[in-house]
Amino acid sequence: MQPLPLLPEAQRLVAQLKSVEAVQPETGPMYHAMGMGAGFYLAYEQLRNVATYREHHLLLRSAIERFLTRAIKWPRVGSVAEELVAELTQSGYLKNDTVPLAKLAHIDALLARYGQVYVGLTTDHNVKRPAVGAWLYQIASCQIEDLLVPNRRLAIFVAFAYEHYLRTVDLPVPDPEEDALAIPIALYCAVQRTLFKADMATTRYYCLAARLASLAPAEYGSFVQTNILLDELYQAPRTSRLVRLINRYGAPVRILREVVVDSGAPAEALTDRDGTLTRVKRAAQQQYQAVRQRLRGQIIKAILFILVTKTLLGVAVEVPYDIFLHGTIAWVPLSLNIVFPVAYMAAIAWSITTPGQHNTELVADHVDRILYDGAGGPVHYRLRTRVTSVSLRRAFNAIYTIGFTLSFGLLIWILYEWGFNAINGIIFFIFLSAVSFLGFRLRQSARELALLDERQGLLQTLADFLSTPFIRVGYWLSDRYAQLNLVTLLLDVAIELPLKTTLRLVQQWASFMRDKQEEI
Repeated sequence: MQPLPLLPEAQRLVAQLKSVEAVQPETGPMYHAMGMGAGFYLAYEQLRNVATYREHHLLLRSAIERFLTRAIKWPRVGSVAEELVAELTQSGYLKNDTVPLAKLAHIDALLARYGQVYVGLTTDHNVKRPAVGAWLYQIASCQIEDLLVPNRRLAIFVAFAYEHYLRTVDLPVPDPEEDALAIPIALYCAVQRTLFKADMATTRYYCLAARLASLAPAEYGSFVQTNILLDELYQAPRTSRLVRLINRYGAPVRILREVVVDSGAPAEALTDRDGTLTRVKRAAQQQYQAVRQRLRGQIIKAILFILVTKTLLGVAVEVPYDIFLHGTIAWVPLSLNIVFPVAYMAAIAWSITTPGQHNTELVADHVDRILYDGAGGPVHYRLRTRVTSVSLRRAFNAIYTIGFTLSFGLLIWILYEWGFNAINGIIFFIFLSAVSFLGFRLRQSARELALLDERQGLLQTLADFLSTPFIRVGYWLSDRYAQLNLVTLLLDVAIELPLKTTLRLVQQWASFMRDKQEEI
């Protein structure tokens, strides 16, 4: 294959990766956490992570944010870095003796700086204190994670991916009255959500990271403006349209991320066109296999999530309701409410497939055009309208509405025939919708590496027609559940706060006793 020069953005990617490769790892004395209470910390974190159903790479950041909201209240900060690292180590997020002591001082100084920013933002700007506090908790948790477990190659690739889509996506024309940053920020949120599975906190941090280190009081107004836009646009319809576009054509960038970030290959290797495309094809095949393995893990996690939440609801709601109303437990509805969601999830998992060799060739060709000048026509993304006829779209919407009604009506009739009461039926409906949405997400995750459209038969089309209403309800429930997760709220208030407070006091007492013994 003919050697070709890198495109300008690819040249910048290589240069930035080279600068990271030249950075030497930190040395010096490492922090050692005591083992006291480690089993309790680890067990609790495992339970809570099952209940939240959060992406695995977001668990550490989430644990840091929970610690910060519990340990500090802006602007009063104090010295909490040692306690934070000890808790993360005992919870299994960090390996012991891997965090340099110098980073503890860095974390405390960082939090003290954010305390000053909080005072400046809440004193001189018309922003509510809870909003500012939430912003700083999120940003601080991400920056601390970046200090403890740095991944500079990923940060560089995030910027490269955003630049690529900013140049190639057919963006909407901005409204003259809206903020000039609205469309770029919407695209940035879409890239983070789609390609990197980022939550609001991670997106906020990376969007603002370049300005955080030297944020001066004169820039506080811009900082507030950007954060407000992020809050408005992260889940906005405009952003969701860009999410669909990027997700549909995101396979080449996802595979390229594996080659650039996770393979460990030197940056200079990207200048070798033949070698890079060979690695892309190899990475694609490896990712197909990894997706199959990851799906198995996600399915198990989803089943555990369903069982935990369903058991809690059954004990707290269904059983007391049946005993109060009928004097006995309705075993058939209770059993179906437990067994059916698990069986349904297993059936969905069985039907999921991954891409093949032809898709690998398409991905490699796309990566070739993303990186190399002259490899083919320029890459361009435009959101397709699958049904262009207005009258036909109206007719389809009417049929969809009828199907929506028939699906719900059929379910209500079946549940009534099986002896479900109102509470049993509502819980069944909630879990059917939740599992439908979880299954849909799993199918979509398997399609993330595909550029080819999936062929659907008549049965699959009919199944989609009947299940889509429940998927949409499940999406709505998932969004509300993420905003107010009663299970995690119960765990945080009833278990985490007293457990970790008690363990903290025990550890401090043990340290006090060691000091007393050393005085003898």
